[in-house]
Amino acid sequence: MSHTSIRTHPIGARIRRARWMNVAVSLSSLGALAVTFIFTHPGLSPDLMGPFAAIHGLLASGTLAMVAYGALMGTVWPLAQVMAGVEAVARLTGIAGLAAVLPFAQAAGPGGGAASSSDAGQAAAAGHEIQLGFYGGFNRTMASKVHMVQPGGTDLTFTDVKWIGESFRPEPYWGVRGTYFSPKLRGLGFMFDYSHAKVSALKTQQLKQSGKRDGVEVPPTEPFDKTFRKLEFTHGLNFFTLNALYKARGLHARFAPYVGIGIGLSVPHVDTRRAGAPIESRTYEHQITGLAFQALGGIEWRLGNTGRVSAFAEYKLTHSSNNAKLNGGGTLDTDLWTHQVPVGISYHRWLGAK
Repeated sequence: MSHTSIRTHPIGARIRRARWMNVAVSLSSLGALAVTFIFTHPGLSPDLMGPFAAIHGLLASGTLAMVAYGALMGTVWPLAQVMAGVEAVARLTGIAGLAAVLPFAQAAGPGGGAASSSDAGQAAAAGHEIQLGFYGGFNRTMASKVHMVQPGGTDLTFTDVKWIGESFRPEPYWGVRGTYFSPKLRGLGFMFDYSHAKVSALKTQQLKQSGKRDGVEVPPTEPFDKTFRKLEFTHGLNFFTLNALYKARGLHARFAPYVGIGIGLSVPHVDTRRAGAPIESRTYEHQITGLAFQALGGIEWRLGNTGRVSAFAEYKLTHSSNNAKLNGGGTLDTDLWTHQVPVGISYHRWLGAK
């Protein structure tokens, strides 16, 4: 017995040291990324949002990152206790829309037969899976109704405003995500996703409209520049969503299809200005404007033999409610359907592997 304890003690010590090293390296990386993002992003720099808000955002995001990563590594709370509540909620809700594809997890493997018991054993031995991903891609937003109200007798409804995505112009479409899969949930996982899409109203369009502008009835159609100088969300039609995922494992050695649904917040950078209005009246700021709902589906494929890096491509459809407050009073309200085609890379890490 004493011989066993002498041999296992140094291993346990090394594991603890490695765990704290992972925490230190990860928090340093997260902190560096947070500082870089806040002080280089044109819509979040202190010049635009103020030093206090910038520091508050940095401290809040850093604290959340420390608590979340610490919990997952088991250094703040035992991992089993942290995930017990999450797994209980997942079982209660059932995620009915995703449950229908659960049987496919037992479909044929690469050799044509059923997925082997060794594959299942390897998946269980892998433990809790964490993925960190980054992506670029393309987005397109469908035409929408826009309702604008301002002091001085302006109450306008535009019924078919056309938008362009500008996905490849600075800043281009991009996003980051963190995903968690539990071995107890058989392919079900949870993903926090941030998407930086963009939309700008087409300036050459004829607007179909009704209502009053500055107390005067408007004609049924007019050029865009009769009312607007700017109408866009080009420092980001930003979506922060928490998604439930199902990944069909065991269908192929390298490829795994997945689907998901999610809910979160729409946080666009509102950039609008009336035609002929002074520059001081321009609305130019990030706002939390409403809820965002999304559905997604894609395919992931492993690169190399270790399984630590994978590529993915998917399609996302996001519906966002955007009720923006205008500088000088009034609101601009529109619901947007945004198509997105992300393509990216993920890094995988397994916790509690046997």
